[in-house]
Amino acid sequence: MNLALQARILEGKQLLQQSPAVFAEWLAAFYPQQDPEAWREFLWGLFDLRVPSPSEEEAFPADRVATTLAALEQVLISGRLDLAYQVYTSLVKAGILPSEKVIELLLSLAGRLENTPTQDPQQRLRICLKLREMAFELDPRRRDNTQVLLLRALQAQDELAVGFYGQALVEHLASLGDEETLDITQESLLTELLIRLWDDGYLDLFFEVATVLQAHLLESQKSGFAALLAQLAQAADPKQAERYQGLWTIEDLIGDFFQRAARALFGDSTSDAYSILGEALLAAAASPQAEENFSLGLSLLSESLEKLIHAARPDRVSFVIQKIMDLLTSSSIDLESLKVNEENMLESLTVAKAILFRVCFCWSYLTDDRSLIRRYQQLAGRIFNDCLSLMASQRDFLWSEYWKKNQQDYQTVSGESRKLRVGFLGNCFQRHSVGFLSEAILRNLSRDVLDICYYYYQGWKTEEIASRDNMYRKFRSQESLHFRFFSEGVSAPQVAAQAREDHIDIMVFMDSITSHDANIVAALRAAPIQIGWLGGDAVGLPEFDYFFADPYILPEDAQADYHEEIIRLPSYCAVDHLDVIPADEVDFKSKLRIGPRDVVLLTAANAYKRTDDCINAHLQILKAIPNGILIVKGSGEIATVVRRYQEKSKELGVLDRVRFLAKAGGVEEHRGQLGLVDLVLDTFPYTGATHTMEALYMGVPVLTLVGRHYYGRMSYSLLKNIGLEECITWSIEEFIERGIQLANNPELLKKAKQTIRDSYDRSIIWDPKRLARAMEKVYFDLAYKHQLIESVPPLQENQAEPRSTQRIRLHIGGKEPHPDWKILDIQAREHVDYVGNAKDLSQFADGSVEAIYASHVLEHFDYIRELPIVLKEWHRVLRFGGELMISVPDLPILCRLYLQEAVLPEERFAIMRMMFGGQTDEYDYHKVGLSWEYLFMLLTQAGFRIIRKVDKFGLFNDCSDMSFLGEPISLNVIAIK
Repeated sequence: MNLALQARILEGKQLLQQSPAVFAEWLAAFYPQQDPEAWREFLWGLFDLRVPSPSEEEAFPADRVATTLAALEQVLISGRLDLAYQVYTSLVKAGILPSEKVIELLLSLAGRLENTPTQDPQQRLRICLKLREMAFELDPRRRDNTQVLLLRALQAQDELAVGFYGQALVEHLASLGDEETLDITQESLLTELLIRLWDDGYLDLFFEVATVLQAHLLESQKSGFAALLAQLAQAADPKQAERYQGLWTIEDLIGDFFQRAARALFGDSTSDAYSILGEALLAAAASPQAEENFSLGLSLLSESLEKLIHAARPDRVSFVIQKIMDLLTSSSIDLESLKVNEENMLESLTVAKAILFRVCFCWSYLTDDRSLIRRYQQLAGRIFNDCLSLMASQRDFLWSEYWKKNQQDYQTVSGESRKLRVGFLGNCFQRHSVGFLSEAILRNLSRDVLDICYYYYQGWKTEEIASRDNMYRKFRSQESLHFRFFSEGVSAPQVAAQAREDHIDIMVFMDSITSHDANIVAALRAAPIQIGWLGGDAVGLPEFDYFFADPYILPEDAQADYHEEIIRLPSYCAVDHLDVIPADEVDFKSKLRIGPRDVVLLTAANAYKRTDDCINAHLQILKAIPNGILIVKGSGEIATVVRRYQEKSKELGVLDRVRFLAKAGGVEEHRGQLGLVDLVLDTFPYTGATHTMEALYMGVPVLTLVGRHYYGRMSYSLLKNIGLEECITWSIEEFIERGIQLANNPELLKKAKQTIRDSYDRSIIWDPKRLARAMEKVYFDLAYKHQLIESVPPLQENQAEPRSTQRIRLHIGGKEPHPDWKILDIQAREHVDYVGNAKDLSQFADGSVEAIYASHVLEHFDYIRELPIVLKEWHRVLRFGGELMISVPDLPILCRLYLQEAVLPEERFAIMRMMFGGQTDEYDYHKVGLSWEYLFMLLTQAGFRIIRKVDKFGLFNDCSDMSFLGEPISLNVIAIK
């Protein structure tokens, strides 16, 4: 760099410091005189950037604007935001740099930082916020940026910023031209903002934003959204409701968009919005218009039911169900004798949908009367089926005629054998309860004898969006698979037609009554054999031939209540792996004010599973456990759940021992939290399935109350299959008594947890391959029964794979012999069973070790090259559910003791030896200091699911129990694979 340019750089720095306005004028005159190379040198000097190497220089753009942006980016990344602001403001003012380019740079950098994990996330978010504020100053009209700024203000609970950016958003939306329309289903951030504004109580701003948004929605969305806002306004601020007069009709309240918008806004809301909407729909059902129109009135009651069940309002749900029954009676509609014809088809379809998809769905959460629910479900299913059959005949399609013409295309030619074509239909091939419970089973179905096709219907809107879902990717990556993705807008008849074109022999429907459209596919017949499985109880449509259950979830006497033939597999589900993000026990318990001696109970379920009897039973158990803590967690209208638990716990005097835990960021985090509780209390009469499976996978017992209905026996089936009899109860009184017994007796809890661990080697619920073999046998037996094949070919045996029952318990570095433990040490000496380095356990097979105990061993490995490898190696040899018990010097405690003024010199020397090792031989050197936070991180990275801190192990007389100056100096941890 020449001296003249150096002088100009110094001059520029001085002017920038003295007066940015003068600097801008000076820069405007200076800039045209510089070629790209000189300009680059000037910027590098002005910003004090590192001089690039010759190879790096070649990569820099020749364009001066691009060079300027590259330099600014480096300054911004280095955190010198004020300097960057002064310079780019001057450059923009001087006309050197287009403001749009600066905005793009600022927002691009903010976006990258927001998605980049750092050691100090708060500092990262502060920088991102500043970058966005700088972009907003340059152009307040960027709606995408304004929305993010408003969201950050809401997260920071900054009322002034919320008001400022909220008003900016209102002004932007109001400025849209008449021809500019928005599709709210594509506005995920705007939807999130509306949720936060409502939940956080910014109701005036909520209605301001929502009102201007409504005016610019697609025509197909305007009236439905106005109807939604009107119901909310009527409850929150009746004056606001006047805004929406004339913009909607009562029919909009039962329209598809009203329901979709309600789910999008309040599906995960913490407010009581579902209660508001449920009551508003109930009131509308009593209006003169609804009373004069049977179908309208019934539809309004039906949709009210859907809102109130999500609001955890069982009393109101029962009330609305009775209103529906009264309406049917007053209209002289007899479900048993109702005959569907062209004149009453639409009315009949309304009745069928109300009973099948609303009343029966809600009854499952309120009553255990299997016969009642099944009777109405099958009556409604028959009417629903008749309506669709009539519609199909109007379109010149009848399955009976199709089958006559095409039967030969499905049947095996004499003497030939072929693969069976089995389809699975649903929206569960993603992050979904049914997906978690089915993926391993479907993955293990033999592609040698089956052609498998997944029909992904009513799931993610596009394949591009679906591909972001890790469970969707797991399903898609399975070998030898046909996968049909039906995007939004594909109709049920089209899906059924595709399955028939694919000549599917057996179609398995996995959504139960949670999907209207999937059941339309079933009613239209997609395959000659149709089976229901896993998504819930059997639907009840006549077109379903079979239903998969197991001996426990539906006992032998259940068949009388089902027209579908019940096929009992060994279990209704099985898993071999669930992704887990371990929870930090210290942080978890600190935030929830849980002490080290407390017994932790958990109830985790959707809001609509919580009946009054269930809540009372949970709290009665808590009342009888002096050191008990009950964590209440779930989704749905959680505000109502919290209020109901608070009211009852206050009445029982246990309010101070109830904790409310927010929904985890994902199921992986939820599973990690499960591993830190002592006992899960099930809900009833609708019990857990996925929640129970996850708890058992994490080694935690689940206390259940067995019912008669399918949903009342889901947990029971899983517990029976692992032999956890002590957690199965048959009455509310027994449920309470057993919960008290378990929680007050550590030995009983320990025994229950050991039963779960022992089940990992033998139970069918952990062996999806064996369950898949059982399924294959059923498919071929059915195909033979229905004459699709001439004989059942030889199939793989449905037998559990032999697993070693003799696993060793390995004591690494042990000195003291024990009959249940084998010692491994690096030196051959007395009582050593295996000689070897603890970082190389190649003499042990994968999963061959029951437990590993290592006291004051890990600190002898360096933390860069050795320690991560050691822990991964120990993880490899442990069985699933195997325990790693480790004790290490607790560095924070040793540091605190060392710095105490009262410590004598010889005591301080002893503490130093504990930190760095005795150094008596080459193996007695400590290479790392360990704290809870660092050890938790290392164990998490090694793959352990559960990591817990303990006071002592009580196994050997070693340093794990050692105290110095009255304080325990060891960090003792149990990590479970």
